[in-house]
Amino acid sequence: MATELNIPPSSVAHHIEILSDAQLVFVSYLPGLKGHVKYCSHVVLKCIVHISTAVKELDFNQEYSEELPVGIFSDCNIKAPCGMVGLDGKIGNFDDPNTFFTSERINAECLWFGTGFISYDFPVAPLMHHKCSEISFSFEICSEAIYYNNNWPSDITVYVNGVETTTFTSPGDFGGRRGRYTPENWPITSTQFGILKKISINGTGVFIDNVLVNDKVTFGDLKLYDSHSVRLTIGIKEDAVHRGGINLFGKNFGDYPQSIIMSVRQTYPFNCPKSSKSVMYRKNRRRL
Repeated sequence: MATELNIPPSSVAHHIEILSDAQLVFVSYLPGLKGHVKYCSHVVLKCIVHISTAVKELDFNQEYSEELPVGIFSDCNIKAPCGMVGLDGKIGNFDDPNTFFTSERINAECLWFGTGFISYDFPVAPLMHHKCSEISFSFEICSEAIYYNNNWPSDITVYVNGVETTTFTSPGDFGGRRGRYTPENWPITSTQFGILKKISINGTGVFIDNVLVNDKVTFGDLKLYDSHSVRLTIGIKEDAVHRGGINLFGKNFGDYPQSIIMSVRQTYPFNCPKSSKSVMYRKNRRRL
């Protein structure tokens, strides 16, 4: 370990002792050629830290969020392999796209398909009441393979109101350990969890996980104020280099306690003045 990290063995021993005290690694000793050999192994494979901060009403820079369960999609056109599961087990028949149009789909906590797309319509009310400068979507997602395959890339494309915003590559269909929120009745040999992705669009362009990836599409191109809803579409293109499918996770499946979240950030309310100077100007104009 000291060689790999290029640090002194004494430093490695110090850090291992701290990790052992925190019960993050397990240390065992076995006889060696000279004295004993210290073996270290994982106790915790993954640690997720959620940091929440209070949202203060400051400079009218607020964020409003709406969350939709993964089963409350408004449209889809998918091909097998496909399926849905809820807390109590499978929903309908696996590998039958017709299952996606049954009423039981509202109970889905994980759904998957090989190719095609799925769409979610979010309410437009938060946009209509406030002048917004940014919209973002976050969801837990991964590729789709038989059972699971941690090295199974899939090129996933995201559209907002029919506008293609970006394509990212999911590295695999993840398993090998149970997802933090995955039900115990779901086989450990199948997909267990995904990665949390955040797609944001503002006046600068499109961001994935806060990194700018496309400056050709901006907030104004989405024409959000001309729509009755905000439609998020997630899919696999027919000409994608890696057509590795999609798994979408709800708040009771996978590693993250959330479904699909839309957030909008406002600049200032429509009916609220931008500054005290504009108020004084209107008052003086009325006097004149």
